[in-house]
Amino acid sequence: MVAFILSAAVSVFAAVKLSGYADIISRNTKIGGLLAGTILLAVATSLPELTATISASVIGNADIAVGNGLGSIIFNIFFLFLLDIYFRNKRLFLKVSDDHLYTAVIALLLCVVTAGGLMLHYPLSFFGISVISLLVVVIYVGGMFYISKKQNDAAEEEEKKASPDENVNIRRTVIKFIMFAVVIFVSGSTLSISGDVMSNTTGISATAVGSILVATATSLPDAVSVFVALRLANVNMAIGTILGSNIFNVLVTAIGDVFYRGGSIWMDTSDQTTIIAIAGFVLTGLVMIIVKRDRTRNAFTYMLPSLVVVIGYMVMIASILFYNGST
Repeated sequence: MVAFILSAAVSVFAAVKLSGYADIISRNTKIGGLLAGTILLAVATSLPELTATISASVIGNADIAVGNGLGSIIFNIFFLFLLDIYFRNKRLFLKVSDDHLYTAVIALLLCVVTAGGLMLHYPLSFFGISVISLLVVVIYVGGMFYISKKQNDAAEEEEKKASPDENVNIRRTVIKFIMFAVVIFVSGSTLSISGDVMSNTTGISATAVGSILVATATSLPDAVSVFVALRLANVNMAIGTILGSNIFNVLVTAIGDVFYRGGSIWMDTSDQTTIIAIAGFVLTGLVMIIVKRDRTRNAFTYMLPSLVVVIGYMVMIASILFYNGST
């Protein structure tokens, strides 16, 4: 447990530093703010999920590997809506750009493919890699290409308005970015290994450990980044980071399949992971609803989607723990 907590703390510190360097790179290069939130910052803060899932796959724990990636999705959205309630007086979600709908649609497609793969246990594979994983990669790469084209105009506008800091050394910033990425690789690996030990020694199911403990720990950097963005009233960066992180987390699961040598990661997981994938689909749909919403009658109707998500998340977590206890 001590190793788990220390690893989580190191991951948070390193990912926060990564977020800062990603912001510097985005403001002083040709990368626009929208692309920075959806791709660069999202991937930077999701590195703990990547290393944790790969490590869990290497040691043969499919439930932690899949539970971490999918659990991070629902925790990210839960925390986003929780912060919306916290900042309810600002009604930030009424100022969201419709551009995020493209990312949300990709996230929905990935959740459908993931849930289908977990339910069907489809055995077809190429060179030891499941066809589900290959489909996830195709959707992710194609989606990122499409988003880049759609946001290109907005990025060009931001570039025109931006005033790069001449005192910033981009090369040095990139080197620091890579250094902290290495730190996250180490700490993320420790999270999976210590989570596997906790699962084997405490009797808690690997799915519960992966989808709750490991997923929460590896998602803390995203949570910190989103809190800072919303405190600065930059709701587009916040939602871009969450949605970008979520689609990357599904890709992370597919990457874990490459490193899983016990068969297919999609076939060796418990039924609980399917429930988590479906929950990710439903929560992403709610994000799309708030993105399209431009007005509300009163404070209660504004907070209603957020309240539903927060309560639903707690109920789902309780059901996972209850299922674990009953078995």
